[in-house]
Amino acid sequence: MNPVNKEKNRRTLYSVLIIIVGLIALQNQRLSVSDPEDTYPKRIKRAIRLLITPAENELQRHLIGKGIACEESEDLYRKVASATVVIQTDNSVGAGVFIAPRLIATAKHVVDGRNVRVLLPSVREQDLAQPGKSIPIASIHPVASLDLAFVTTQVPHRSWLKLERNLGRETSLMIVGHPGGKYYALQKARIKKKELLESSNYVVFKDNEIFFGNSGGGIFSCEGNLVGVVSMMSNYDNSMLKQGIGINAATLAQYAQKLG
Repeated sequence: MNPVNKEKNRRTLYSVLIIIVGLIALQNQRLSVSDPEDTYPKRIKRAIRLLITPAENELQRHLIGKGIACEESEDLYRKVASATVVIQTDNSVGAGVFIAPRLIATAKHVVDGRNVRVLLPSVREQDLAQPGKSIPIASIHPVASLDLAFVTTQVPHRSWLKLERNLGRETSLMIVGHPGGKYYALQKARIKKKELLESSNYVVFKDNEIFFGNSGGGIFSCEGNLVGVVSMMSNYDNSMLKQGIGINAATLAQYAQKLG
């Protein structure tokens, strides 16, 4: 081959590789905003974890984190997922949790949109829960000073969760959300700054990431009681300082009682 043509082909190959790498980096940057748990580095880490420890079912396949501290986590997952709903608006998707047969607690920004729609969970044995049929809404009650809202439904739902009133020394938590509305994933978490549970409206937690679809979802104790609902992640760009922030159960009870 002519040396000139050979050099030209090499440069063309390098240019194509640079373009491919650039497109991958651009797509990964988009995923880091829209679906942080599905970025390419996270996919690689997940593939390595599953290679070392093969999953026995779909729940284990989509587990986020190195493991769940709670015992009987799969049964607990089905319990809490049965009370967790998908909330859709024209512009977003989030979650909510039934705390009474006709009352859902969620984050206010989740229902801050037009055409709010609530989807009940479809829970199957040895599988991930998925969004199912819709349930008609009666009214929406945002709380003025907090990222908190309540949705009342026209008909009751059979699964709802008690509010956790006393965590004692227990700090292990679980979070159930549904990234992109595709399925309900399971994450571990632990309470940070436990004193804030009694002195503020918030619960602060670590060891997980708040990603697309988790807002308004439940933070649960290992007994399956609701510790709070997810609001936001602070210091997201700093892995050492980032922490999740939710509205705690005591505050949920206070405002729910005002609704009668």
